Amino acid sequence: MLKISKAGSMRSPVIIVGPLAFKFAKNQRGRASNLYEANLYRKSNDTRRALLCPALWVSPKGAVLIMRAAEPLTEMSDEEYQEAWKAWEYAPGEDSPFEPKACDWGWFEGRRVALDYSTPAWEDDD
Repeated sequence: MLKISKAGSMRSPVIIVGPLAFKFAKNQRGRASNLYEANLYRKSNDTRRALLCPALWVSPKGAVLIMRAAEPLTEMSDEEYQEAWKAWEYAPGEDSPFEPKACDWGWFEGRRVALDYSTPAWEDDD
């Protein structure tokens, strides 16, 4: 299976080859996003990690991130987003890594996971 998406503003293309997804950074925000996602997945506890699409490897400067491939969602209700938000168990003052857009979520091994969880990596540089 080979799929290519060029929809991202910071990471494009995203190439899915079998069970792997390759996110290529387009710019500094894309590199920061790749590094952030790899680090967040690595440092998260099991409860949080279950909400994240697995990040497997990132290049040293973030140009490429390899993740497990997941089936993207086409719809996500506010209630489903709120369930995920609550399951994350936020610490006081912690920023949300998620966006409530169905295209940023998918199915992996029978559970809903975030495909893009890098919002804090770039939201402050506007």
